[in-house]
Amino acid sequence: MAEFKRGDKVKWIKPMVCVPHPEGKTCRKGEVLPVFRDKEYIGEVISLCGNNKIQVRPKGLNCETPKGIPSYYDQNVDREILKLV
Repeated sequence: MAEFKRGDKVKWIKPMVCVPHPEGKTCRKGEVLPVFRDKEYIGEVISLCGNNKIQVRPKGLNCETPKGIPSYYDQNVDREILKLV
């Protein structure tokens, strides 16, 4: 098992996440249909938490965080599924 420290780049796979249809299929109204797929995330280690979890900030978020809360989109991910990039 790899040792993680603050600032390490990591990747992980989150199972069964709702994503837009990969073939772009739409409903009658022209909206792209959602499907469930495993999705790979890349991010940066922010801190080491208890209970075998690590706080990770995903890369590539296209939205602003609320004022004064930079950790708004951080996720606690199991240490076993993280891999160093």
